[in-house]
Amino acid sequence: MQHTLKTSTLLLAMSGALALVSGCDKVPGLSKPAEPVVAAPPAAPAPQASVAAVAVPTAPVPVAAPEPAAPAKHEPSLEVRAHSTQAFSYISMAKNARDATVRAENIDNALREFSMAIQKDPKYAEAYSSRAVTYMQLKKFNKAEDDLRKAKELAPDSASVRYNYASLHSLNGNVDLALDEIDAALTKGFTDYDALRLDQDLNNLRKHPEFRKILEKHKVFIVK
Repeated sequence: MQHTLKTSTLLLAMSGALALVSGCDKVPGLSKPAEPVVAAPPAAPAPQASVAAVAVPTAPVPVAAPEPAAPAKHEPSLEVRAHSTQAFSYISMAKNARDATVRAENIDNALREFSMAIQKDPKYAEAYSSRAVTYMQLKKFNKAEDDLRKAKELAPDSASVRYNYASLHSLNGNVDLALDEIDAALTKGFTDYDALRLDQDLNNLRKHPEFRKILEKHKVFIVK
């Protein structure tokens, strides 16, 4: 019995040793360590084609230059206008006067009223022009010339001023200058066609062949 127990013990020892040598994977703790699984690196994103911004040149849009504003027409005050109105009343009375003394008195009064209007408003071109016409009736042509030159300087686009200047040039025998002023008056809008036909101040002008040409240019046809 004792021998058999030893034999059994010996066999059990040998079996344990063989188990250790064989490295059986079933024994916990004796399996080979698993090789670590290495994850594949993430794929780099496919490069996208970059689109460069290209500036498309555009033609500059032309900007029209602002038109210059037309200068405002000078407007005299009511007081100044009243002097001119009174002056024209005196002129009307002078034309209808049968007595030379009364006529001269009314002309002087008209000159005084026009002068007062000019004194109160030195930029009143029509007052200079009207006073010039009054001087022309008195045959004071030098004074009329001074007034009309000033009136034209202040209001070069006034049709009446240019017409009165034409009348003065005609009376003085300056036909060429008178033709220029008649042309300018019609260009500025002069429409008193009866004056062109009947005004005695234009007698020298009507004799010149160029006078009718100027009228025809402006589509003005007068009958004698």
